[in-house]
Amino acid sequence: MKRAVIFILGIGLWSACGIEPVTHQSYAVTFRVLPDSLPDNGQVFITGNQDLLGNWSSGATALLPQPDGSWRRTFSFPSGTNLEYKFTRGSWRTEAVDAAGLEYPNFSLTVDRDTVVSVAIPGWRDQWAGMTKLSAARLANKAGRIELFENWRYHPGDDLAWADPAYDDSAWTEANTQLPPGEPPPGGWPGIGWFRLHLQVDSSLQHVPLAFIMSHIGASEVYLDGKLLYRYGSVEQPGSPERAYLERNPRHIIFNDTNHLLAVRYSNTSTAFFTASGVNGGFGILLGGLDDFIASRTAQVRLMSIYQIVFSVVPLTLALIHLLLFLFYPPARENLFYAICLIGFAGISFFSFYPALTGEVSQYVWSQRLELLSLMLAICFGLLTLYSRGYERLPRQYLLILLVAAILLVVVWIYPGLANLLVLYGFLIVASLELLRVILRFYAQNRRESWLIGVGFVGLICGIAYQLLVNAGLLPPPFGDGVVYVYGVLVLSIATSINLALDFARSHRRLLEQERSAREQEIQHRLLEADVARKTRELEEARKLQLSMLPKELPEVPGLEIAVYMQTASEVGGDYYDFRHDADGTLTVVVGDATGHGTRAGIMVALIKSLFNTMGNTFFLPDFFQHCTRSIRKMNFGNLYMALLLARFRGGQMTVSAAGMPPALIYRKQSHAVEELLIKGLPLGGPEGYAYQQKQVKLHPGDTVLLMSDGYSELFNDRNEIFDDDRVKAAFREAAAGSPREIIAHLNRVGDHWRNGRRTEDDITFVVLKVTSSSPSQITR
Repeated sequence: MKRAVIFILGIGLWSACGIEPVTHQSYAVTFRVLPDSLPDNGQVFITGNQDLLGNWSSGATALLPQPDGSWRRTFSFPSGTNLEYKFTRGSWRTEAVDAAGLEYPNFSLTVDRDTVVSVAIPGWRDQWAGMTKLSAARLANKAGRIELFENWRYHPGDDLAWADPAYDDSAWTEANTQLPPGEPPPGGWPGIGWFRLHLQVDSSLQHVPLAFIMSHIGASEVYLDGKLLYRYGSVEQPGSPERAYLERNPRHIIFNDTNHLLAVRYSNTSTAFFTASGVNGGFGILLGGLDDFIASRTAQVRLMSIYQIVFSVVPLTLALIHLLLFLFYPPARENLFYAICLIGFAGISFFSFYPALTGEVSQYVWSQRLELLSLMLAICFGLLTLYSRGYERLPRQYLLILLVAAILLVVVWIYPGLANLLVLYGFLIVASLELLRVILRFYAQNRRESWLIGVGFVGLICGIAYQLLVNAGLLPPPFGDGVVYVYGVLVLSIATSINLALDFARSHRRLLEQERSAREQEIQHRLLEADVARKTRELEEARKLQLSMLPKELPEVPGLEIAVYMQTASEVGGDYYDFRHDADGTLTVVVGDATGHGTRAGIMVALIKSLFNTMGNTFFLPDFFQHCTRSIRKMNFGNLYMALLLARFRGGQMTVSAAGMPPALIYRKQSHAVEELLIKGLPLGGPEGYAYQQKQVKLHPGDTVLLMSDGYSELFNDRNEIFDDDRVKAAFREAAAGSPREIIAHLNRVGDHWRNGRRTEDDITFVVLKVTSSSPSQITR
């Protein structure tokens, strides 16, 4: 697929650049020119109907000087090529003429063998001193168009009397009507002046309507034999400002006699602005066949309109697509950057063709500025597009590039001098090289999703580079068309369209894959739901079993007030508490914590409860722990253990033994202190024969005992801090004077405040016993 896309784009770029395959045998054609005279530092150029000959660009193809004073150059053309050509010194003002001062008709040659063409040039048009003559023969030699370059007389200022053909202008000086940069007319240019040209019209052109083309960037009035012929714009007058206007459509002129005077009243108050930009500040007049010029103008308007529409609408359409993609998914910033880049390209195409369709010079100037702005947008945001696709974060140099671009844009906008434009072009070349660097980086990183846009930008850069070379006269325009860069824009647009299509195809394949995966996940989810429902039922049954193993009601013991609390961290917790009361008045309390949670922990609790019910009255508490350990090991629970604490109350005394449980806390009413009764020991189910210990303490009325699992002391808050034993004792001390229920409620409030919304990760069990009187003698069941 990638090779096919490259092939298609290569064909498009090949066609856009006008490269034609060589399918016939080629022959060498050598042109040898012998000029009778040549100014110092003068050169001889050939121009003709082939790319190698410059496609009628007067200064595109130079001949090489020879020691014998001739100028020559050899070209290779396919057999059968029909050549038409002329010779100049670099412009049509310096075209070769015959001994009578008449331009030559097109020289012609059909290539069928190696050939040497020798041409003698007796003179050049700008060196001919005769009167300006118009004839059908000259019009034919000039391919139907004659430029009125020479023999213009000039006078600065303004006087309508200068339109009179009888006025003596012999004292006026000759001047170049085009007012090129660096060549002001004699006497200077005050903003308005008159130009007069005496014409001699052959009878072959008398009473023949000719096309009259006036090209300028100012305002003018054209007089023929003292009569106003045409007005272009508004010439500046006191109380009436100048309005520059460039008429693009041909008008007509008819010469009814042999001798005529053509006078031009010309106004341009902005010549300094235009000449600073390298643009001529004057005017030029072209005569030709009216029908041909009308047809040519019609074809030009049609072609320029098509170019303007196609090369503007295509990027705008793609820009809209990428802008919508950005609006629907803002994290993809490359779509926004590329949309702005394409808007810039659309602006370049629109404003570059706009001058050919308007006559307002002010609009022409603004179109050039907006074209420059569009160019900067296209290059800078094109670079940002590649940055965003090639880097996770935009590199720092993009800020420098945008800053330099903005400064150059402002400078060239205000001061459009040629030097500033060259600096701007230099910046664009650097930016283009940076584009190439990023594109090569794509290839180095094998970024397959971005290479296609890189190909498009390469095509664009090639188009722009070719355009600059054509503008500089270093290369001929392909197909005879001077607009080249738009084909680069088209290549970029096509590449983007293909990239969008590929992205769409990839996205569609991903969606299909995700849909298939979603169906599989749905099936897995339903199976999981069924399994979870089954396990939930099992856990609920296990929970009911666990709750059934807890005491249904608390024993009523004279002299003791009892309260309990349990909160499980899962459906079936590992905490356990129970009571055993004997006929002799002894109360035995057990608090345990099985490792883990769930069904296995419930099984452990069930085992301990059964052992407690049968052997809980063991005289020496550690013996009960030894028996439990042996039973657990016989059950082969693996790494399942049980932490347990036994507390026996009898005769005002409490006997305690523990296996891996937190210490029992005793609040002494008399001293308002909390004692910690810590007994170390391994959890049940460990090695057999471990020597567990028991301790005995005296209790007094008002004293309170707190037995608990480790879930409360190991609470974590939202900052991952543990509650710890010191905070437990402080919370117990704060509420120990209250009833057991009040103590438990206070402990829960303190714990909830400490957690600050964080869930509990372990079971929490409290058993609180408060001594209210002397030790009981019996227990009421």
